[in-house]
Amino acid sequence: MTTEAPQIPANIGLETRIIVAVNESGGSVKTTTVSALAAIAAMGGLDVLVIDADSQRDLAHILGCDDPDADENLATLFDVIDGLAALDEAVIPARRGEGGPVIPHLWLVPGSRRLKELDEKLASATLREMWFNRLLSAVLGRFHVVIIDCPGDLKLTTKGALLSHKDVEVMACVKSQEKEARALTELEATLAEINATFGPFGVDLGIDWVVIGESVSHDSQGKVYVQAEAQLREAYGPLVMSPSVKRSTKVAEAYSAQTALPIFAPRSEAALQYTEIAKGMGLVKP
Repeated sequence: MTTEAPQIPANIGLETRIIVAVNESGGSVKTTTVSALAAIAAMGGLDVLVIDADSQRDLAHILGCDDPDADENLATLFDVIDGLAALDEAVIPARRGEGGPVIPHLWLVPGSRRLKELDEKLASATLREMWFNRLLSAVLGRFHVVIIDCPGDLKLTTKGALLSHKDVEVMACVKSQEKEARALTELEATLAEINATFGPFGVDLGIDWVVIGESVSHDSQGKVYVQAEAQLREAYGPLVMSPSVKRSTKVAEAYSAQTALPIFAPRSEAALQYTEIAKGMGLVKP
C-alpha cells in the first residue's frame, strides 16, 4: 500500500537537536539504534529526520528505501554533497517497507554507495571536515531532532557529521564486547584530535550517550559479555544508558521486513528497552 507523500515540515524556528551515532567498529548496532530511537520519537509526536551517512545504506533499507542509487528521481546525501540538490530537497518520508505506508513525523535522507568516494572527492576542499556543517542549515528549524547514522569508521564522513553543528550530541553505540570498548577508546582519541584542531572555533566534543546493544541477561549466556558490559558501565558511568538492549531475533526480522523495530514488534523486549533509552535521552515527550 502506498500513501501520498507529505510535504516536509516548514522552518518554524524549532530548536533542532543533532545526534550523531558513531563507533570506530562496524556492526556496532548503530543503525538499529538510530532507526529504533527515531521511530519511538516520531510515534511520540516529534518531527524527526534521520540522515543515512553510511555507504552500506542499511538505514535507508530499514525505513523503506531499499536502493536509493537505483532511483533517478531520488536525491541521496551524495547528490547533496555533489551540489545536485540542497539537503532539504533530499528529504523523503520514511515508510513501513518498500512502497509501504508513510510513518508519520519520520523523515529520511537516503545514503548512497558513492559515499565511499567522499575522501577522494573532498581531497582538495578547504576545511573539508566542515562539509556537513555547510549543508545542515537547510533542515535546521524544521525538525525537533536530526539523527545522523555514520559508517563504522572515524574517517571524513564521520568527522563531518561530528562537526555538522556547534551543539552535536555524540551517541556511541556498542555491543557488550571488549572489541567495542576498545573502539570507544579510539573514538575518544578522535574527539580529542577534533577538539585540538577546531577548538578555536568553539568545538568541544565529548561522548554524551553510550547505548549498549545485543547484551545478555546472565553469565550462562556468555560470562565474557556480562563482564564487558560491566567494564563499560564502570568506565563511562552515567553516560551509559539503561537498560542495555538484549539480543533479539526480532531485530533481524524487522530488518528483513524493512521496518523499524518498535513499529515491527512494539511489545518485544528489545523495543521496550529502546523506549526506556529514548525516554532517558529526552526523545519522548513528557
